[in-house]
Amino acid sequence: MKFNKKMESAKFLFVVFFLSSMGIQAQQRSYSLKECINYATTYNGDLKNAQTDVLISKKKITEQVGTYLPQITASSDFADNLKLPVQLVPAGLFGGTPGTYLPLTLGTKYSWTSGVQLSQSVYNPAFSTNLKSAKLNKTLSEQSQVLTKEQIMYNVSVAYYNSLVIQKQYNTLKTTLESSAQSLKILELKLNNGMAKKIDVDKVRVSYNNTKSHMQQMELSHTQSINTLKYRMGMPIDSTLTLADINMDLATNQDLASSSNNEGQFENRIDFQMKETNLHLQENAKKQSLAAFFPTFSLYGNFNYNAMQEDLKFFQSSSNWFSSSTIGIRLSVPIFDGLQKQSKVAVAKLNVEKGKENLLMAEQSIKLDIANYDTEFKNAIDNIKNEKENLDLAESVYKETQLQYKQGMSTSLELVQTESSLLEAQNNYFNKLLDLYIARINLEKSKGTLIKFINNQF
Repeated sequence: MKFNKKMESAKFLFVVFFLSSMGIQAQQRSYSLKECINYATTYNGDLKNAQTDVLISKKKITEQVGTYLPQITASSDFADNLKLPVQLVPAGLFGGTPGTYLPLTLGTKYSWTSGVQLSQSVYNPAFSTNLKSAKLNKTLSEQSQVLTKEQIMYNVSVAYYNSLVIQKQYNTLKTTLESSAQSLKILELKLNNGMAKKIDVDKVRVSYNNTKSHMQQMELSHTQSINTLKYRMGMPIDSTLTLADINMDLATNQDLASSSNNEGQFENRIDFQMKETNLHLQENAKKQSLAAFFPTFSLYGNFNYNAMQEDLKFFQSSSNWFSSSTIGIRLSVPIFDGLQKQSKVAVAKLNVEKGKENLLMAEQSIKLDIANYDTEFKNAIDNIKNEKENLDLAESVYKETQLQYKQGMSTSLELVQTESSLLEAQNNYFNKLLDLYIARINLEKSKGTLIKFINNQF
């Protein structure tokens, strides 16, 4: 029995350990850019609000359609006539003196009326324009949702590449620091054996400390960039986020360096499409203002029951309830409202002209963005090629100087200088590498193809 209990306990501990290790692996899994974006499009609060706005706009359409359906209302009115009204009637009707009047109190203390009213709009020119406005607002909310998604993808991409470049720069600095530590260790051994000067050791140690300090600062920057990425994704700041390591060299990412035709791309921009929709809304608003000049025609019907009592015995068998019913047609013709409708039409026409001008300005602004970002992207490609050549050259010189220094053919000053040049080349390269990736997504965003570009890349 004891052996079986021990076996069960061992199995239980193994299961707990296995599940715990699986949980740790799940928490420590690496996120690609696509996974970061998928997470953001699921949990980002701005996108959730945009999706809610779309649902609201759909309900607005249903609400507008409902205004043209039959309107049925039930009502009930109970009154306690505290003081009944007095009416004067000719006294001659009751045998009195002609030309005189008798005061009569008419009615009962209590009255109760209940009924149902129905109305149906037959002709109302404002209905079609109101419905069209609701549909255009739905289109606008859907476009706003796409714009929000595009902005989220842009923000996540920038934060992702920034974090990844800092991470790669940190790893490169770590390798350089290890080489610097090895050189310092060799030089300290030479100093102990009387084969080197203390000033030479101090020069290398200063360079080592500077590299170490730079690396610590890079570690802090990486933590901050990861937190920024979490925020852009809608991920809790206290959660763990590890990025998947990808090859960011230009030579292995030819799709990144490829360019596309920039003509006529302004129509792809979702913000341009939203301005077009706003213009349609302004044009429809003008039609709504004009519709106010037309008459409206509707049908209606009423069916009521009423009772009048001196007491509250409305539901006894002796109570009398009287029914009444009415059907009719109603024609409403606007005649004069102090020129309010004319002013609304004038304002609507001015808003249409303003919307057209905004659309033309947006077109020119987008074309300018495309041209500028295309130039920026091409410059970024040239810059990264130059910085890559400089980095390769600096690494080659540094390795050669290290080898010569170990063989006693180079001085500590030359070693420090080549290491300093290497660090500068590394810093320039990674800065230009980040510029390249951001320049490309800026170009795609300016052309309105960012979502398609990112989906095709990953």
